[in-house]
Amino acid sequence: MSTRKDFIAASSLFALAPAVGGAATPSPSPSSKAPSLRLNFDKARFDKMLARPAVHKQCFGATKIEGGGVIDGMNNTIDAYVEYFGETPAGVHTAAVLYHGAAIALAMNDGVWNEILLPFVKGAPPKLRDEFAGAKPGKGNPYLKDVRDAVARGSSFFVCHNAIVGFSHMAAGALGKRAENVHTAIMAGIVPGALAVPAGVMAINACQEAKFTYIQASL
Repeated sequence: MSTRKDFIAASSLFALAPAVGGAATPSPSPSSKAPSLRLNFDKARFDKMLARPAVHKQCFGATKIEGGGVIDGMNNTIDAYVEYFGETPAGVHTAAVLYHGAAIALAMNDGVWNEILLPFVKGAPPKLRDEFAGAKPGKGNPYLKDVRDAVARGSSFFVCHNAIVGFSHMAAGALGKRAENVHTAIMAGIVPGALAVPAGVMAINACQEAKFTYIQASL
């Protein structure tokens, strides 16, 4: 049975559910038969990422793709400290928390975009399709290089598992797949260097407790 947490995640993620094959995709209900999809959370890795020594630490929260704007913000912070303060890139740790909405797609590989994300949003209302306007069928994640480059510079990406669960249920219903299979594919397709966390809001709080300043990159 789906948990209340799964239902809330599914209801909040991609609030405009797409129509696929001409039929509206229903959000899972609390009484749905779909099983709860669990996270094997690597807390040790999470703690290590947060504890990485850095003089300057900034956390960015993002719910939307917005042309990869959150990545631009992370790079701007690093560039400013390097160019104007004489800091090294290693002295600046920027972290993005991708949660609640389409932003989680930034940390998914080409396979997930080609096989799940883009088919899912193909028949969506314009507001949702606009989030993926930079993508073309079969061409994968257009922001993948930017994410990888940011990771190479020492940036961290935390991906909300609640949002992944919600999306897994919705995509499964829209595409005629099993939620477990969609969830497995997404989890396997998270970009190396990014980490799934139990909840984006928890990750934001953990970053602040680890002395990161915080900026909301998109609402």
